[in-house]
Amino acid sequence: MTARPEPDHLATASAPAGQPLAGLRVAEWSRSIAGGYAGRMLRDAGAHVTRVGAPGVSLPRPALAAYLHSGKDERPGTLAEVAALAADVVILELPDAPDDEFLAGFGDAAVVVITPWGLRGPWAGAGRPWSELTIQAESGSLSMRGLPDRPPLMTGSSEGLWITGAMAAAAAVAAVQGGRAHRLVDAPVLEVTAYATNLFQDIGASLAGASPATPPARHRLNPSVEPAADGWVGFNLASAQNHEDFLVLIERPDWLADPQMTSHAGRYQRYDEFTAAVRSWTRRHTVAEIVEQAAAFRIPCAPVHNGRTILADPHLVDRGFYQPNALDPGLLEPAPPFLFDGVRPRRGQEPPPTGAAATSAAAAADGPDDALPFAGLRVLDLGTWWVGGYVGTALGALGADVLKVESTRRVDGARLAGLVPATQDHWWECGVFYLGGNSDKRGITVDFSVAAGRDLLARLIADADVLIENYSPRVLESVGLDWDAVHAINPRLVMLRMPAFGLTGPRRSMVGYAQTVEQFSGLCWRTGYPDADPHNPSGPADPMAAANSLFALASALLAARRTGAGTLVESPLAEAALVMASEQVLAWTADGVLLERLGNRDAVAAPQGVFPTAEPDRWVALTVADDGQWRALAALSGLEGWADDPGLATADGRRARADELEARLAAWTAGQERGALVDRLLAAGIPAGEVRDGRFVHDHPHLAARGSYQPFELPWAGTVPLPRLPVRAASGGWAHRRRPPTLGEHNAEVLGGELGLDEALLAELAAGGVLGTVPRGVT
Repeated sequence: MTARPEPDHLATASAPAGQPLAGLRVAEWSRSIAGGYAGRMLRDAGAHVTRVGAPGVSLPRPALAAYLHSGKDERPGTLAEVAALAADVVILELPDAPDDEFLAGFGDAAVVVITPWGLRGPWAGAGRPWSELTIQAESGSLSMRGLPDRPPLMTGSSEGLWITGAMAAAAAVAAVQGGRAHRLVDAPVLEVTAYATNLFQDIGASLAGASPATPPARHRLNPSVEPAADGWVGFNLASAQNHEDFLVLIERPDWLADPQMTSHAGRYQRYDEFTAAVRSWTRRHTVAEIVEQAAAFRIPCAPVHNGRTILADPHLVDRGFYQPNALDPGLLEPAPPFLFDGVRPRRGQEPPPTGAAATSAAAAADGPDDALPFAGLRVLDLGTWWVGGYVGTALGALGADVLKVESTRRVDGARLAGLVPATQDHWWECGVFYLGGNSDKRGITVDFSVAAGRDLLARLIADADVLIENYSPRVLESVGLDWDAVHAINPRLVMLRMPAFGLTGPRRSMVGYAQTVEQFSGLCWRTGYPDADPHNPSGPADPMAAANSLFALASALLAARRTGAGTLVESPLAEAALVMASEQVLAWTADGVLLERLGNRDAVAAPQGVFPTAEPDRWVALTVADDGQWRALAALSGLEGWADDPGLATADGRRARADELEARLAAWTAGQERGALVDRLLAAGIPAGEVRDGRFVHDHPHLAARGSYQPFELPWAGTVPLPRLPVRAASGGWAHRRRPPTLGEHNAEVLGGELGLDEALLAELAAGGVLGTVPRGVT
């Protein structure tokens, strides 16, 4: 990493512990969770954040605003005055795309613009009304969530807005380290939501040759959230071994000889029978007993918390995760979900905004205008699944040389999740999560569980700038590669660790994936029909944790440019999910309100829901956000009595009669063509959207026009649309330049050509299983 010259206001003092962005000046103009959380993250990492005005703020309760904005310098003003602050970073959350002349007024600052549709595309700048529900519908995620005999189901915790904010903050810290040409960043909520909640269905559909004529399956995960004797517990069967061990756990070892009951597809074919057996067992045990027994089998399992029970969880108590708000000590809020060198940033009095250790936009001014933020960085990517995959891919798109390290004994589990049968040639190169999250990398295999492999990995570490991993903590520690050892090998290395539950605490060793932490955090508690079980939102915990991790890593790299010193960055998967679920804790501690599941309804807007159309299983989503929109809907629908009923003139009155309104709306929409109905609603100023098929969201008219998906010709997989970074430089410079690597594809190039191993040694290591291109056990 090369140091860059710094302007006077950033060149003197060292950054306080846990505050790598100290000295960075941020201007924020925010409207919702997305912009507010972007500023919250920057402030937590030490930046001085000035929030101008309170433009049309859309937050459901004051406690949420207190969490998002405490510690910021609040001042009145207009949007035009934001540029006068001469900030290094500007966060603009706007209802639609602004004009180019306005954006040109921010000079060399890194400017991140959060809008519903983005800065370009057919829907940008058109004033198209929207709501969080209609964004989710258009993104494709509703098509797979819910029960088959009920309307498609939205997620319950504004996940798309939180993830947009986290990705915006990460992009801001990256952009401030690059050239001027790439400092305008486009952060569209629709594109983020499509990326974060679709589970790469579009890749799977391409591999399977799926047809849009056949509607996608909609079901509850099985097993998922299950009733225990004293609450709810959640499971996630992430491997074939988990499947088999789970049958033993629920006392059905007889099913081990049944191919259906040991397969993912088979469990759904016999859904009722399987679920009955699971619940017969879980109802006889407490949550604590189930979690303990599952842990003995290393089956991912967690209690399903809500805003009240999460506060007593011993792991979070031990880690001090919930802290009093600085202005209202009775209000408990999540702590910053990342640590630097073991120090979690503390909220409170900030250092002066001058003379601190950060690099600003002006610090990169002497470099090339088209310089990518992380050009010249060497990254060792031991990351797995979606979280690790995204961080490495983002670093690669931003200019780093990323080496993805797997072993033939332990390939990235993302390779194993897909629709291609194991009988197909090179099936492990067709995993949907692998292909979706591993562009812009070179791939090598090193089995570091053996001495020869550890020696190779240590040599790679010695020459790297960044090491990322998201194993359980014991994996690297068991082979002598914990932070102390890595830091001794390379004192300037920045190491990012992303364990499920963190490096400390009683749940430290628990296995966890996105589904697990969605259950643990409360995200499941808020997602679901009001009269049914909690429901996994299925996906957003991973991209939220990935964005959180990229932000923390980019912040550490910013500080390292000046100091040259290495840093340990800790970014737990569960803590990022807990931030998304934080409204529950805020409501409970501020108001004593336990938030529950609302299905597709909203706490403020009414009516809101998903309704049938004339086409089978083709749905439309709509939101009435204010009384004017209600009058427009009453006029458009022509439904008798609505326009003149005083009881329906207010949102409170409409919420009290939600069942009646939704039934009549469903009868009205059921006879209409979906696209034409949405056009009529939009023309009347009513937020509406089609419930798009998530398998074909790459063909969405707006996303396709924006180039949100990039076709790649892949070995053994054919031509597949892969998602671009959903938040990226408007210049197009943060593009994917490499397809995902095949297993061990670059062994000779990296280990031979760059590390200097001769052909004979490479062959010897391959013969011993240290290197390879085929997963062990596959013939």
